[in-house]
Amino acid sequence: MKRKIASQRYSQAGVSLIELMVGLTVGLIITAGAFTVLFSNQKLILEKDVMDRSQENFRFASTTITRLVRQATSFGFPANNNELIVYFDSSQRDCLGESNHSSVNTFKLNTDNELVCELVLNDGTIQTVTLAKNVSGLKVAYGIQNGTGTTPLAYQPYLDSSDAINSAVDVVWGTITSVLTQMSINDGSAQQPTIDFVATSHLRAMTQLASTGGASLVNPPSTTPTTPTTPTTPTTPTTPTTPTTPTTPTTPTTPTPPPTPNCPNDILAKITLTYDTSKGTDIPLVTKTWGAMSGSTGVFKGTTIKLAVNPSVGSTVDWKIQENSGAFSALKEEYSLPSGNGDKMTLTLKCGDTLSPLEFVTHNNN
Repeated sequence: MKRKIASQRYSQAGVSLIELMVGLTVGLIITAGAFTVLFSNQKLILEKDVMDRSQENFRFASTTITRLVRQATSFGFPANNNELIVYFDSSQRDCLGESNHSSVNTFKLNTDNELVCELVLNDGTIQTVTLAKNVSGLKVAYGIQNGTGTTPLAYQPYLDSSDAINSAVDVVWGTITSVLTQMSINDGSAQQPTIDFVATSHLRAMTQLASTGGASLVNPPSTTPTTPTTPTTPTTPTTPTTPTTPTTPTTPTTPTPPPTPNCPNDILAKITLTYDTSKGTDIPLVTKTWGAMSGSTGVFKGTTIKLAVNPSVGSTVDWKIQENSGAFSALKEEYSLPSGNGDKMTLTLKCGDTLSPLEFVTHNNN
């Protein structure tokens, strides 16, 4: 007897290898797209953060420079067109926001693309602080009269392209009230936008208007109008005068003593000297107050010493200065050093019986 073998038909369970590979491929594509979107968003967030910090750096730096220029009493002689030296009354707030702390602030860039503020403190010491980072460029120009009616002010740098003093700015240096600052910000992208802003010293502008009767020294009138003469009134014939009675001799008056010289005690801390100690152009000029210096100071031969007085000290009429053994005269802005090696030059301040000498010795060190 033959046994019948029953056949069974099995149904497939799960997925095939091809379906599995297709599913994995689709999943990888979706995952890659998700990661791409994630990385793109992360990059945008980082770039936005850099831009926000750059904008905040510019906002703080421009606000600080504008505030200092507005309260400026005078501007110092810069070593290059990439720095701004501001003199102001020490009762005003400096670049750190502190009052009665300093009276001279210098804005410039260091080698790390940082905008720094160099403060000359009231005790004569120097303090340097960082105001903003990622500042790739800084240029300063000063507003001068250009003689046209539509654009009365033209902004020019203190030094020309050959690093010589710009004569157009130098002749009106004492009357400058407006400063143009150009600042380049590194925002992390290929472009480094340059932003310009102008600030005007309110104190200097108002002082010049008041001292000239309303005519600005920065924008002086081209011609002075002549006042029409009033017709003369015919003179009435004079009557004969009656002979005068001889007067009795007057008692001789006692001569009045000379006035006491006006010698403010703090002027030595408000006079700033700027000089060169080396031939190299990469070494910055040295700036110190008169009161912070003593003895002999080494300077590079044939250069000049620039002297600046902070007007907040008050009147300097009674202060005179002597160069070597010459006569005492009014304070000047520059004093030329001898061109020889080891030569000496002495500057002596005098007010009344008060004398304050400084000695400078020339050298030719590189």
